[in-house]
Amino acid sequence: MLMCRPVELLGTSWVLLAGLLVPLQQAAEGREKAAAVGSSVLLPGPDNITHIYSMQWEYLDGTSSRTILQYYRGSHDPAICTPYAGRAVFHPSNGSLLLEDVQESDSGIYKVTVNAGDRESLKILLEVLKPVSRPQLRSSSLVAQATGEVVCDVAEGRVDAITWKKDGQPLPPDRGFYLSDSFSVLYLRSAKKSHCGSYSCNASNRISWQETSLNVTVAGLSPPLQDALRIAVVAVVFAAVSGWGLIFPVCQSEKLRIRGELWRWLSAYTCGLVCIASILAGTAGILWMREEGPSIAIILPEIALTYVMVVTFLVSATVTFQPTNLTQLKSKTAQRMMGYAAPGGVVSVVLTTSFLIKNIHHRHEEGCTDFVDVTALTVSTAAVSALPLLTIFLCYHTTQGCLKDRDSSWADKESRNRTFYGPLAKRPDLGGVCN
Repeated sequence: MLMCRPVELLGTSWVLLAGLLVPLQQAAEGREKAAAVGSSVLLPGPDNITHIYSMQWEYLDGTSSRTILQYYRGSHDPAICTPYAGRAVFHPSNGSLLLEDVQESDSGIYKVTVNAGDRESLKILLEVLKPVSRPQLRSSSLVAQATGEVVCDVAEGRVDAITWKKDGQPLPPDRGFYLSDSFSVLYLRSAKKSHCGSYSCNASNRISWQETSLNVTVAGLSPPLQDALRIAVVAVVFAAVSGWGLIFPVCQSEKLRIRGELWRWLSAYTCGLVCIASILAGTAGILWMREEGPSIAIILPEIALTYVMVVTFLVSATVTFQPTNLTQLKSKTAQRMMGYAAPGGVVSVVLTTSFLIKNIHHRHEEGCTDFVDVTALTVSTAAVSALPLLTIFLCYHTTQGCLKDRDSSWADKESRNRTFYGPLAKRPDLGGVCN
């Protein structure tokens, strides 16, 4: 008679001992098989069996046994218990058992006994697993000289091993840190250019494996250093434009030099632009020191730029609102200090920003990303800052043209007067021509 109900193993102490000894016995005496969920798996019968009179397949879970089927020689079909009916196929020729549509609950030990009187048996450990899903790779923002990480996460399936590769070459196991069986973190300490490349995470178990790759880049510049670069570029453009505004009047002849109101607005604008350039250069230096630490090569220019800021601001404000105060200034030292503040400020800004831009570029070389594109910023800054200067120069040339026309008109009229009135003719009043 076929017994399909679970049969308790003898003795409580044996139950406890069985849970500890079954894996050891299986490793020593039996076989192991692994299968994917939903697949079919063939459990082989014992080897070297020439005569089969009876055979019984059982499922052992450590504390009880459950009969799967019984077969007797001469019977047409084996007797299969209800839970396995429809998905268990027995092969009498070799005693093997085919289980179809296996699930994780089918994992365990299967025991086959041949010819009950001889007690020839075989145990097979079956492990039904879900295939591992494709790993998800993500990385933190990697900046040169900082610590970053690449994370590998497997959502489904039991993971037996996770291995890492870089550009197709295996990485040492100690590079990865496992937070769980399905979650691994690869740390990139003191990130540098050599860390750039394609990283692969391979997750596997006994029945499947999946691999995902991620291209990792290391930025040479952190966001604050990128801001420092942009600010330094704007500062050096402002300094160059203001330097042009300072040099242009000096290059003119004494007769054609800008004077009057145009000179006042030109002086106010160039000094104001130098003041703004000094502020921007000082800000870029502070951002650099916040990222890289204090440096005497930056601190000394910062002191000089602070002096330039104060003096050029005072000059610009005085020229704009109280220009008479400058003419009343008697001290030669004060006159020199205010006169050389703007040219000295241009030189200080250019030297400081050039030093910063050079160091920022060297820092960028430690990464593998493209350099920050500042072309559009440079062109737009130059155009905006040069527009007031162009306006002043345009007004100057317009005024000069008007004066030349007035002189030419006066010369013609004087010639005619001398012709009709003689050499004592008076010069006519042309005061309203250019007013």
